[in-house]
Amino acid sequence: MSSSQIRACLEEILNFMQPHWEFVNCHMVSYLTEKHWQNYVPAEIRNEVADVESVQHCIETVFWQNDDRDNKYSGVKQFVANCGKYYLDKNVGVLTTIEQLNQAFGLVADETENLSIKEFMSEKKRHEVEITAKLVDRLIHSVARQNIDTHNYIVDAGDGKGYLSSRLALQYGYHVLGIDFQELNTENALERNRKLQRVWNGLVKRAELQQQGITSQRRGKSKNLPQSAAPMPETKADSAENEALYKTTAAYITPDLNIVQLLQQHFTQATDTSAICLTGLHTCGNLATTCLRLFHEQPQCKLICNIGCCYHLLQEEYAAPEYFANETISARQTTPGFPMSQFLRDKHLTLGRNARMLATQSLERVISERSAMNISLYYRALLEVLISESAEELRQKLQVGKVRKFANFNEYVALCCNKFATQNCNFRWNAAAVERVQEQFAADAHYMHLFYLLRMCFAQVIESLILLDRLLYLKEMGYAGSHLVAVFDAVISPRRFGIIAVKDAASS
Repeated sequence: MSSSQIRACLEEILNFMQPHWEFVNCHMVSYLTEKHWQNYVPAEIRNEVADVESVQHCIETVFWQNDDRDNKYSGVKQFVANCGKYYLDKNVGVLTTIEQLNQAFGLVADETENLSIKEFMSEKKRHEVEITAKLVDRLIHSVARQNIDTHNYIVDAGDGKGYLSSRLALQYGYHVLGIDFQELNTENALERNRKLQRVWNGLVKRAELQQQGITSQRRGKSKNLPQSAAPMPETKADSAENEALYKTTAAYITPDLNIVQLLQQHFTQATDTSAICLTGLHTCGNLATTCLRLFHEQPQCKLICNIGCCYHLLQEEYAAPEYFANETISARQTTPGFPMSQFLRDKHLTLGRNARMLATQSLERVISERSAMNISLYYRALLEVLISESAEELRQKLQVGKVRKFANFNEYVALCCNKFATQNCNFRWNAAAVERVQEQFAADAHYMHLFYLLRMCFAQVIESLILLDRLLYLKEMGYAGSHLVAVFDAVISPRRFGIIAVKDAASS
């Protein structure tokens, strides 16, 4: 996709979003007190769902069943369809398909099944790690063909527990340096890798047997393997030098971080001519954009494969200062994470924190699981009514956070008031008022659920803006070989889009 095409796509999205910015930036806390249903939901939709029964039927028909057999709720259906036009995977030409990626990198289509190591991680993380590790390996092999005499190293930004790093070292045999801001994370990642390494060969053999439909015996049970089981090849973990393949370091990643120097500190064989693949699996907030800038600033960084997440933690250049829980990280974030492209910077585009929070949510997962809106959202909106009635000066100022283990609204209010006491706020409630607001707004729980789903339709539209901005930045920097790819299953891992770019001889 060319720069001009990306700009045109961004312009279309911005035109679509122009009347909806207040909608996506409204706060669910204020749903009742600021009359969000009346203010933001189009009149056509409000007329289609005139009572609670029609609201429930609309949710079932449009969202859960996706039933288009009649024109009932045509306004809601059109609303959903209008948003869907700007989803990355619905917009032809925006995403690079796996087939197109194979062609761009000269890769042969790979039909082999991923090696499924289920231990030491959740099913979601396994899905992400297996796919990402295999993708990175294939990309590195493609780039290595252009630099035959160059040794390849991998830098994993935001290494965390080392899920991806350890897989790249153990299964694929790469020298990997995991970088994480927190030293405790780097220590835990190494310990996890040591435990995983001790049992790696057994895990590999079990996984390969399972691929053949053979249930392997657990430790302590000896039984001859069936003749159909092929001899197990030696894995990368069998090598004595594997201990040195994966290392970690604690550092705060900035665009000017000298990753070549860091590699040389940990791998003595690394040189200034070594080719580096910069990767990151779910790099949070600004770290994703910092990695793109780091890729541009470091000549030895030949390849990047970055999958971002946590858009709500992005620092916006043109937004008013926002509350940020981790002040240590906030103070070190000197380079804004949005917008990156000159095109959107010229427009001084601001998304807003609530819009970015919305972009992290997954409509696909909600629909797949038929998930009802969390009752705590409704209870918090009811609580805001109580606060507005008895302490107007505290409206939208009290921090509730997560509230657990409540059976009803009365218990929820009691728990919240206990929290307020720790904030030196002596908010008091009247038991009669609690009962009254529940009766007064009983029907609104259903309308709020539909509002929640309608608002969530914008999530992927905002995500499109964020990711296309990153892709355009790379194009503006001269990296024609940059791509936006759907890497994961949308339901299993909603933050599924990867930015992949390679430096050719002209751009190096």
